[in-house]
Amino acid sequence: MSKSGPLALSLTCAILAVYLYSNLTAVSKLPPGTVVLICGASSGIGEELAYQAAQEGARLALVARSVDKLLRVRAEALRRGALDVEILPNDFADVVGSSIVVNRTVERYGRLDYLVLNHVGAPLGPFLAVKSMQTPEFIEKIFRVNFFSNIQLTLEALPHLENSRGHIFVTSSTFGEMPINYGMALYSSTKHALNGFFYSLQQELLAKRSPVSLTLGALGLILTPDIKQLWQNDTLPINLIAGSVEKSARGILNAYTRRPNTWTYPAVPSYFMRAMWNYNPWYQTMAVFQSKQPGSAGRGYEASVRKWEEKVQIASERRFSSGYNNGFERFSP
Repeated sequence: MSKSGPLALSLTCAILAVYLYSNLTAVSKLPPGTVVLICGASSGIGEELAYQAAQEGARLALVARSVDKLLRVRAEALRRGALDVEILPNDFADVVGSSIVVNRTVERYGRLDYLVLNHVGAPLGPFLAVKSMQTPEFIEKIFRVNFFSNIQLTLEALPHLENSRGHIFVTSSTFGEMPINYGMALYSSTKHALNGFFYSLQQELLAKRSPVSLTLGALGLILTPDIKQLWQNDTLPINLIAGSVEKSARGILNAYTRRPNTWTYPAVPSYFMRAMWNYNPWYQTMAVFQSKQPGSAGRGYEASVRKWEEKVQIASERRFSSGYNNGFERFSP
């Protein structure tokens, strides 16, 4: 390939991304009465998705750990036009609970049309700097929440989705395609696992001519209220590269009717990062220096660790991903 080849390919991908993004974020409404099961529905994208689905007359089953937050979202969803809302408090660290969530949804509504796998635990901090992240028990807990529970939910839901010719949306991430920041290693590894399993499942559903379709959402940084707080005063220009909660939710709703294999959002920065990862041999070094705090020495590791300590403190105060960021026990230098 000539020197101009990677650049031309990157530009082509960016143009295609803009077209695909525009196509999927145009409004495509749910059929009235669609039964939507949303995991991770108490805040962020899941909460906004509940409200937008409610405005289109959906029947909702909302899952999260906090009963109080679910009650708040339920009240607002009903106010916005949801035909009915069932709340299902559940901690997906207990993988067996996945079957209960699906069964209670079907018991309430008699069917399931759309399964949205949107829950996540997001441990923060450089892996080698945080002792509490390195225990097998903690690593297994993160994989139960972010990966194993999604498989179990899908297995439980598939028979019902086959009856309704339904759809599955998996909220994955560009972090599942490349290492964007070394302070998100465990989160990134679970998203890689999601991509590997669900793209393979997508093929198998096609091979067996299943009436169920599946979309993987390759989401980049999304400006939820928590993310705004975590990345304020950071070297990362989030206002330039991040997507909106509203457009994220709109794209997930549109995926039910349009059923793409993948939806990437925000498109341009995500396709640019893919091109850098695939064609730039200095990507890893550049990523390290992108994470470096201004004025820090060398490659900025110690300063970066201190910055992540601040983020964990903010996360604890806001109860962001509560239970996955309870303390930042560092190794001695």
